[in-house]
Amino acid sequence: MKKITGCYSIIFAVLTLFFIAAKSASAAFGISANPYEGGFDLRFGKIDPAMGRVNKEVRVEVTTDIDKQYRVIQVLQEPLTNSQGDKFPQNSFLVYAVPGTNKYGTLSVEMEIPVYMGRKVIYTSNQQGLSDSFALVYSLLVPVDQQPGSYRGRLLFTLEPIGATESPATVILGILAEVEVESRVRITTVSGGRIAQLKPFPPEKRQFDVGVDVLGGMGRQFEITQFLSAPLISPEGNTLDLDSVSVVVRDGHKGRALTEPVPLSLHHQTLYTSGPRGEADSFVVTYGLGDLSGQKAGKYRGKIKYLLEGIQITNPLIDTLDLEIDNPEVLELAVTPEIGKGFLRFDNLKPQEPPRISEVNIEIRSNIGKPYQVSQNITSLFTSKEGKTIPKEYFILKTEAAQIKGKLNYADKTDVRLGEMTLFVSDDRGSSDKFKVIYELSIPPDLKAGDYSTRITYSITAI
Repeated sequence: MKKITGCYSIIFAVLTLFFIAAKSASAAFGISANPYEGGFDLRFGKIDPAMGRVNKEVRVEVTTDIDKQYRVIQVLQEPLTNSQGDKFPQNSFLVYAVPGTNKYGTLSVEMEIPVYMGRKVIYTSNQQGLSDSFALVYSLLVPVDQQPGSYRGRLLFTLEPIGATESPATVILGILAEVEVESRVRITTVSGGRIAQLKPFPPEKRQFDVGVDVLGGMGRQFEITQFLSAPLISPEGNTLDLDSVSVVVRDGHKGRALTEPVPLSLHHQTLYTSGPRGEADSFVVTYGLGDLSGQKAGKYRGKIKYLLEGIQITNPLIDTLDLEIDNPEVLELAVTPEIGKGFLRFDNLKPQEPPRISEVNIEIRSNIGKPYQVSQNITSLFTSKEGKTIPKEYFILKTEAAQIKGKLNYADKTDVRLGEMTLFVSDDRGSSDKFKVIYELSIPPDLKAGDYSTRITYSITAI
């Protein structure tokens, strides 16, 4: 009997071990993590800084029948990184658990926290270790200085038993985000419009300011450049000399700016170079109008393009402004010294005196682009207060100039006649010019002493 009883004991022990092994072999202990929107990856899609926070939900489910307490661990196995090695800052990728989405255990991330590479317990089951599920919300915020590109990362979820021998279970969730960064530089004008306007008068219109704001750091050195996309042309087909328009930059404390005025150009001009880290900054680009006296009248128009260069960006064009320069028609002359009220006067004339001489300088400003002439009109002989006159043969003139573009009509001494005399004719382009008129009055031997004057009027007329 003792032998039989011992045999039964051995058989019972073997059967017990068999049932325990069978139960262990069929035990469920697994975890899954599935995005709410479907698929196998946590996809944030195309995002940019202007979108603000982008949220995506993940459903985590634990299936177990081992009747032992467990916990779920989250690890950022691979941080979000693009092909150039740029990474998202840690505080830009966040997670929190949605309260009430679990049934039994305890959620450890009901307050939002950054997702980091270390182990983080996000859920602990009840003592019975019942199966459960819960929702996590992952948030991505694109910093203003985040480099564009396709970013990839990996989240690792680990299911660990507490006080049991089961092996941990894991699941990996890929992360995808496509960062699209439009212009991070803002161009504004004082007027609020999209046209930079310059004109000679009034004086305050000779300058125009454009504000440039770098909104957030770029993370690396960059340049802001400009160029005129085409020559400045008027409706008449005339082209403005670009030396007539200057550009200079003021302010801009974090980088190097164009602090000396230079002419506007059809080629790229560097307005501003940032520091090595591309910090945020603001500066003002001032366009100034120079001397337009040699330029033809008209409204000249063109476009200034601003570019962001030195960093990888899909479209380097920041903005485009229209440029309009209004050069009104000018056809005017200045006479120096001015003849008081139009009278040429010689005082205290006496017989036997040498001839009296008076010089008048005439300067013409013109941009009409066509010929003109300068004339004088003398309406009377030299006359005294008493009504005495000097015969016209005693009055002569000549015109002269050191350098002139047009034609002087009286390079030699000529008798002055009453009425209109054309003194000067411009070149075919109607260029600005200047010359001198020299008047000479001889004294008749029988002159009655006194003050004598005549009236002279100067005029300028387009031909």
